[in-house]
Amino acid sequence: MNKRSPRFPFVLLEEAVELLRKLDAYQSDRSATLKRPEILKALDYASLHGAAVKTIGAMRAYDLLEKSGDGLRISPVGAAILDASSDEERRPNLQKAALSPLTFRNLWRTARHMKRSELIELLLSRGFTEQGAKRASRIYRKNDELASLQTLELEPELPERAPAKKKMAAARKRARIQNANAQPNMLRLPLSTGVAVIPKGISREEFKLLMETLRAWRGQLIEESPAAKKKAAKKKAARKRAAQG
Repeated sequence: MNKRSPRFPFVLLEEAVELLRKLDAYQSDRSATLKRPEILKALDYASLHGAAVKTIGAMRAYDLLEKSGDGLRISPVGAAILDASSDEERRPNLQKAALSPLTFRNLWRTARHMKRSELIELLLSRGFTEQGAKRASRIYRKNDELASLQTLELEPELPERAPAKKKMAAARKRARIQNANAQPNMLRLPLSTGVAVIPKGISREEFKLLMETLRAWRGQLIEESPAAKKKAAKKKAARKRAAQG
């Protein structure tokens, strides 16, 4: 069985936005639901073949299209990009679109300052094929240039792709599979950014040191949500005002 890379958009965000413009020009009512045959016609595809499937999937992954009934329609993010009158006005929604795919969101969270060669190595360690890692890193970098992701300091509010319970169940399933295939003296813990490997048979003192180290590094290891960061900043500001008063 051929190895496949984890999912990521197969087209650049810039291309997806241009296709969104074509789709918008095709219909008079932007809020109307479009069936796939209509979308194919608007985007000049003769049938639902591989390229068409990947393109529509990419537009959904970038949150330019959203599900509506038994079809699709232009999303609020897509509409905001289309309606923006300047690059500056368009940029925040381009950033949302660029970070909507989970693969690219995780790269921005943990590796946005890496060189492309380092991104490729990282993606390979996360289960990508060599071809997939090269393509995903190239698309991420091009999207970075378009949306100015390097200037972004706080992660925009983005919808999670799957409910928390489903994600936890999937993580537990991966853990069972990986631990079953792993060496018997190794504990492998699947994380959103990779795999943590802990050798079995460590001493009580080493286990205590491991736990103390994790607690000490908690602030740097855990990626807080934008809401949690804002709440922590407010608490810090309140404590500072109280100390000054």
